[in-house]
Amino acid sequence: MALLLVAGLLAATSIALWYVPRNSRRLWKLTARIAAGILICASALPLLGFLFSSAMCGRYEFPPISSSDGKLAAEVSEEDCGAVDTFHSSVNLGQHWEGFFAHLFGKRAHSTTVFTVGHDPRLIDLSWTDDRTLLIRYPSDFRNPAEFSCQSQWEGIRVECVGYAPDYNEFIGKMPPVQRGLL
Repeated sequence: MALLLVAGLLAATSIALWYVPRNSRRLWKLTARIAAGILICASALPLLGFLFSSAMCGRYEFPPISSSDGKLAAEVSEEDCGAVDTFHSSVNLGQHWEGFFAHLFGKRAHSTTVFTVGHDPRLIDLSWTDDRTLLIRYPSDFRNPAEFSCQSQWEGIRVECVGYAPDYNEFIGKMPPVQRGLL
Protein backbone atom coordinates (compact mmCIF):
# COMPACT_ATOMS: atom_id res chain seq x y z
CA MET A 1 0.00 0.00 0.00
CA ALA A 2 2.95 2.31 0.69
CA LEU A 3 4.15 1.91 -2.90
CA LEU A 4 0.75 2.98 -4.20
CA LEU A 5 0.79 6.01 -1.89
CA VAL A 6 4.28 7.01 -3.10
CA ALA A 7 3.18 6.69 -6.74
CA GLY A 8 0.14 8.89 -6.05
CA LEU A 9 2.20 11.56 -4.28
CA LEU A 10 4.73 11.67 -7.11
CA ALA A 11 1.95 11.98 -9.70
CA ALA A 12 0.19 14.73 -7.71
CA THR A 13 3.45 16.65 -7.32
CA SER A 14 4.15 16.41 -11.04
CA ILE A 15 0.65 17.69 -11.89
CA ALA A 16 1.15 20.62 -9.51
CA LEU A 17 4.54 21.37 -11.07
CA TRP A 18 2.94 21.34 -14.51
CA TYR A 19 0.08 23.74 -13.74
CA VAL A 20 1.36 26.12 -11.04
CA PRO A 21 4.01 27.95 -13.14
CA ARG A 22 1.82 28.31 -16.25
CA ASN A 23 1.75 32.13 -15.92
CA SER A 24 5.45 32.38 -15.00
CA ARG A 25 8.36 33.34 -17.16
CA ARG A 26 9.42 30.93 -19.86
CA LEU A 27 12.56 29.65 -18.04
CA TRP A 28 10.62 28.80 -14.84
CA LYS A 29 7.85 27.17 -16.83
CA LEU A 30 10.33 25.03 -18.81
CA THR A 31 12.22 23.98 -15.67
CA ALA A 32 9.02 23.09 -13.80
CA ARG A 33 7.64 21.09 -16.72
CA ILE A 34 10.88 19.13 -17.14
CA ALA A 35 10.76 18.31 -13.40
CA ALA A 36 7.08 17.33 -13.76
CA GLY A 37 7.94 14.99 -16.64
CA ILE A 38 10.71 13.34 -14.61
CA LEU A 39 8.41 12.91 -11.59
CA ILE A 40 5.57 11.41 -13.65
CA CYS A 41 8.02 8.89 -15.12
CA ALA A 42 9.39 8.16 -11.65
CA SER A 43 5.86 7.56 -10.33
CA ALA A 44 5.55 4.61 -12.69
CA LEU A 45 8.26 2.68 -10.80
CA PRO A 46 6.47 2.43 -7.44
CA LEU A 47 3.21 1.73 -9.28
CA LEU A 48 4.83 -1.21 -11.08
CA GLY A 49 6.39 -2.31 -7.80
CA PHE A 50 2.95 -2.31 -6.19
CA LEU A 51 1.43 -4.30 -9.04
CA PHE A 52 4.15 -6.93 -9.13
CA SER A 53 4.67 -7.32 -5.40
CA SER A 54 1.21 -7.11 -3.92
CA ALA A 55 -1.59 -6.88 -6.40
CA MET A 56 -0.57 -9.76 -8.63
CA CYS A 57 1.19 -12.14 -6.27
CA GLY A 58 -0.25 -14.06 -3.37
CA ARG A 59 1.34 -16.09 -0.61
CA TYR A 60 -0.03 -19.31 0.78
CA GLU A 61 1.19 -20.24 4.25
CA PHE A 62 0.39 -23.73 5.43
CA PRO A 63 -0.08 -24.42 9.16
CA PRO A 64 3.26 -24.79 10.99
CA ILE A 65 4.40 -28.18 12.22
CA SER A 66 5.92 -27.89 15.72
CA SER A 67 8.66 -30.06 17.12
CA SER A 68 7.70 -32.32 20.01
CA ASP A 69 9.18 -29.92 22.58
CA GLY A 70 7.32 -26.99 20.95
CA LYS A 71 10.40 -24.77 20.63
CA LEU A 72 10.76 -25.08 16.86
CA ALA A 73 8.31 -24.93 13.97
CA ALA A 74 8.54 -25.67 10.26
CA GLU A 75 6.13 -24.20 7.75
CA VAL A 76 5.52 -24.74 4.02
CA SER A 77 4.75 -21.63 2.01
CA GLU A 78 4.04 -20.90 -1.65
CA GLU A 79 4.57 -17.68 -3.59
CA ASP A 80 2.01 -17.56 -6.41
CA CYS A 81 2.19 -14.88 -9.11
CA GLY A 82 -0.49 -16.20 -11.43
CA ALA A 83 -0.90 -18.55 -14.34
CA VAL A 84 2.22 -17.44 -16.20
CA ASP A 85 4.44 -18.38 -13.25
CA THR A 86 5.47 -21.77 -11.87
CA PHE A 87 5.36 -22.99 -8.27
CA HIS A 88 7.79 -21.43 -5.76
CA SER A 89 7.50 -23.56 -2.64
CA SER A 90 9.69 -23.21 0.41
CA VAL A 91 10.03 -24.50 3.96
CA ASN A 92 10.82 -22.02 6.72
CA LEU A 93 12.28 -23.22 9.98
CA GLY A 94 12.13 -21.04 13.07
CA GLN A 95 12.02 -20.81 16.82
CA HIS A 96 9.04 -19.89 18.99
CA TRP A 97 9.10 -17.13 21.58
CA GLU A 98 7.88 -18.15 25.00
CA GLY A 99 6.49 -16.27 27.98
CA PHE A 100 6.73 -12.47 28.03
CA PHE A 101 8.33 -12.22 24.55
CA ALA A 102 5.48 -14.20 22.98
CA HIS A 103 2.98 -11.60 24.18
CA LEU A 104 5.20 -8.70 23.15
CA PHE A 105 6.51 -9.85 19.73
CA GLY A 106 4.21 -12.72 18.75
CA LYS A 107 4.99 -16.41 18.95
CA ARG A 108 7.48 -16.59 16.08
CA ALA A 109 11.11 -15.64 16.58
CA HIS A 110 13.58 -15.44 13.73
CA SER A 111 13.34 -18.04 10.99
CA THR A 112 15.15 -19.00 7.82
CA THR A 113 14.35 -20.79 4.59
CA VAL A 114 15.93 -24.25 4.68
CA PHE A 115 14.32 -25.76 1.58
CA THR A 116 13.07 -24.50 -1.80
CA VAL A 117 11.66 -26.36 -4.76
CA GLY A 118 9.67 -25.45 -7.85
CA HIS A 119 6.77 -27.82 -7.17
CA ASP A 120 3.25 -27.95 -5.78
CA PRO A 121 3.38 -27.20 -2.03
CA ARG A 122 0.53 -29.61 -1.34
CA LEU A 123 2.96 -32.45 -2.11
CA ILE A 124 5.58 -31.43 0.46
CA ASP A 125 5.43 -33.41 3.69
CA LEU A 126 7.04 -32.18 6.91
CA SER A 127 7.65 -34.23 10.02
CA TRP A 128 9.92 -34.11 13.03
CA THR A 129 11.81 -37.35 13.69
CA ASP A 130 13.03 -35.89 17.01
CA ASP A 131 13.39 -32.45 18.63
CA ARG A 132 16.44 -31.56 16.51
CA THR A 133 15.74 -33.31 13.17
CA LEU A 134 13.28 -32.14 10.51
CA LEU A 135 12.36 -34.55 7.70
CA ILE A 136 11.18 -32.96 4.44
CA ARG A 137 9.66 -35.26 1.85
CA TYR A 138 9.28 -33.64 -1.57
CA PRO A 139 8.32 -34.77 -5.10
CA SER A 140 11.50 -35.78 -6.88
CA ASP A 141 10.17 -34.95 -10.37
CA PHE A 142 10.50 -31.15 -10.11
CA ARG A 143 11.06 -29.33 -13.40
CA ASN A 144 13.57 -26.64 -12.45
CA PRO A 145 16.73 -28.01 -10.78
CA ALA A 146 18.10 -24.46 -10.39
CA GLU A 147 15.29 -23.66 -7.94
CA PHE A 148 15.99 -26.67 -5.70
CA SER A 149 17.98 -26.17 -2.51
CA CYS A 150 18.15 -28.03 0.77
CA GLN A 151 20.11 -26.65 3.70
CA SER A 152 21.29 -29.60 5.78
CA GLN A 153 21.64 -27.72 9.08
CA TRP A 154 20.43 -24.55 10.76
CA GLU A 155 21.56 -23.54 14.24
CA GLY A 156 22.11 -27.14 15.33
CA ILE A 157 18.89 -28.47 13.77
CA ARG A 158 19.42 -31.21 11.22
CA VAL A 159 17.34 -31.05 8.03
CA GLU A 160 16.87 -34.19 5.94
CA CYS A 161 15.44 -33.80 2.43
CA VAL A 162 14.12 -37.00 0.86
CA GLY A 163 12.62 -37.18 -2.61
CA TYR A 164 9.72 -39.47 -3.49
CA ALA A 165 7.61 -40.31 -6.55
CA PRO A 166 4.38 -38.35 -6.06
CA ASP A 167 0.84 -39.55 -6.60
CA TYR A 168 -0.90 -36.57 -8.20
CA ASN A 169 -4.33 -37.94 -7.29
CA GLU A 170 -3.60 -37.62 -3.57
CA PHE A 171 -2.28 -34.39 -2.12
CA ILE A 172 -0.74 -34.35 1.34
CA GLY A 173 -2.23 -30.97 2.27
CA LYS A 174 -4.83 -28.57 0.95
CA MET A 175 -4.24 -24.95 -0.06
CA PRO A 176 -4.81 -22.39 2.70
CA PRO A 177 -6.38 -19.00 1.95
CA VAL A 178 -4.23 -16.62 -0.06
CA GLN A 179 -2.50 -13.69 1.63
CA ARG A 180 -1.82 -10.69 -0.59
CA GLY A 181 1.45 -8.77 -0.32
CA LEU A 182 1.07 -5.38 1.36
CA LEU A 183 -2.70 -5.03 1.17
